[in-house]
Amino acid sequence: MHAIPFLLALSFLPTNAQRVSNDRDSDRDGLSDFHEVHKYFTDPHADDSDGDGIPDGDWDERREFSYSVRAVMHVMAPFDVASMNDDYQDVRVLDERADLLEFEVVVYPFNTVAEAIVPDAGWRKTPAALRAYVAPGVCSNWDAELRDELTAELRERGVRVDSIDDVEAAREVSRWLMERAAFEDSFTTFAVEFERGAPRVTAEQADTMRRTLERKGRSLEEQFDRELFGKGMFANKIHGSCTSSAIYLATGLRAVGLPTRTIVCVPIVDANDPREVEWISSRISHVGIRAQLRAAAEKLRGSWASHTFNEVWVGGRWRRLNYTELGPSVLDDTLGLFVHVHTFGDHSEARLTGWGNRERHPLHDALFGSHNPYSCISLSDRFGAHSDVPNEPLQGLRELTVQGLTWYDAPARPERLTTSLAAPEDRYVLAHFDTNGIDGHEALEFYRAVDKAFVLRASGHDDVPAVAIQKFWGDSGDFILSIEPRDLARMARGTPYELVWTGTGDAGRWNIAAGLRLER
Repeated sequence: MHAIPFLLALSFLPTNAQRVSNDRDSDRDGLSDFHEVHKYFTDPHADDSDGDGIPDGDWDERREFSYSVRAVMHVMAPFDVASMNDDYQDVRVLDERADLLEFEVVVYPFNTVAEAIVPDAGWRKTPAALRAYVAPGVCSNWDAELRDELTAELRERGVRVDSIDDVEAAREVSRWLMERAAFEDSFTTFAVEFERGAPRVTAEQADTMRRTLERKGRSLEEQFDRELFGKGMFANKIHGSCTSSAIYLATGLRAVGLPTRTIVCVPIVDANDPREVEWISSRISHVGIRAQLRAAAEKLRGSWASHTFNEVWVGGRWRRLNYTELGPSVLDDTLGLFVHVHTFGDHSEARLTGWGNRERHPLHDALFGSHNPYSCISLSDRFGAHSDVPNEPLQGLRELTVQGLTWYDAPARPERLTTSLAAPEDRYVLAHFDTNGIDGHEALEFYRAVDKAFVLRASGHDDVPAVAIQKFWGDSGDFILSIEPRDLARMARGTPYELVWTGTGDAGRWNIAAGLRLER
């Protein structure tokens, strides 16, 4: 979101970690068997796993067999308290009012939830309680025509949705949807409110929307069909940022019969508040988690930061689907640690204009450390007394080697690597690494975590800075370097430049193949 390791070895699991039903509480301690096995690592058949007289369901006792991170936070409305206790975190409300929530959250980054995704071959029979999540919505407005077109395209790809299980369906449909639509850099979804299903731009965001329309050369309706309404995005093969992408994916996934809803997460600290960022170093004792949170805070500094993505009902349980990644980690270098604050069925129900107008909140300056609509007011971590989690750097892919360089606008660039880039396109470089023996998921987690600073260097000339941006293809081993126009202008033509990684940090490193050169 984001390096994420496969965080927990099987040896950390209790010996009785067999398949359990989703919500059964065998020992009646208030914790589901699923959460005891995959979240807390307590014994689902003993209400007091360590025999100290305190039941596992106690707020603090449940942390005794795990590593966890605790925070007290403020978040501005909208929020959804009912859904905030989930497979990754525990929440208890300290104070709630219509426009503001103060809550304590405990996040379990070393959970094994993703290892427990069990496919269901009979997923086409939607339970009555979930039918609202497959029905068309105001924004996820699929219809029979879209469904037929989508299933036909998938069939051409060799994917027959009616004959695969729900895990494969979630992965294949989401992957195909993201591949067929181009990303467009626009973000106006938080500027739109709905009245009886009809969208309208809030008065506070009217100028922002007007400037966007002028820049794009579109009408408001045309913009909505490229960012706000799933059917329009499907027809135009365009989607916007994370909130828009979640609408688009929900539309296609519901069309094929997969129950889908949407969640909003925020980072556990606001990277724009120096006090909160300092707490990472002084209050987080796990060296790997501390490094990951620092890396995320560095990347988020100066930015608006939240993430909207989907959940799909797979194997009898709501599972997170972050673009095309089913069951992602709650820890990454995009947000650091995800804190789940909001859930809704259709974007028209989300009320996200509250965040769009966040700086107008009467308590904003008093409660929030920056322009973001959330703030951390206490942070700590805990190694439970019976936890086997080692206090070591996070494991995973530690290095990759760049083996090829070409200008992005070169005719030899494969068409499948086309993406939306800010002008001018001649300032981008396509870098390639060998994917032989490398898992695409691990490569993505490495890329999210590693320092992305490079220079192009030639003897007798000034270094030309280049930065790897969030354009990455893990399946083929390609990513994009960006050079600022003023730096590109200083690059001598006809002179071979070598690529040099200048990054730092303990999240990983880039190696550069010997003899690799690039000429302007």
